[in-house]
Amino acid sequence: GCTYAISPEATSVDEAGGNRTFNVTSGPNCAWSAASNDSWITVTGGASGSGSGTVTLSIAANSGEERTGTVTAAGRPFTVSQISLRVTNYND
Repeated sequence: GCTYAISPEATSVDEAGGNRTFNVTSGPNCAWSAASNDSWITVTGGASGSGSGTVTLSIAANSGEERTGTVTAAGRPFTVSQISLRVTNYND
């Protein structure tokens, strides 16, 4: 049977967003796919493959609250954490 691993399993980005990559590792004849579970994360490369490969993500800028989203690749979750540009002033 096929076994799959991703590395790293998470990333963080600042409010500007940007591109990130992670690796999928599996046997040479093991097919896999990657799909975003959140509208602000787009899989721009490596949406499917066989064997080992790299998934490329584009993460949108964040003008709201801090957020966390996931991409599922080869059945495994890759977590994206994004900070917020909004600063809370507790003195208001």
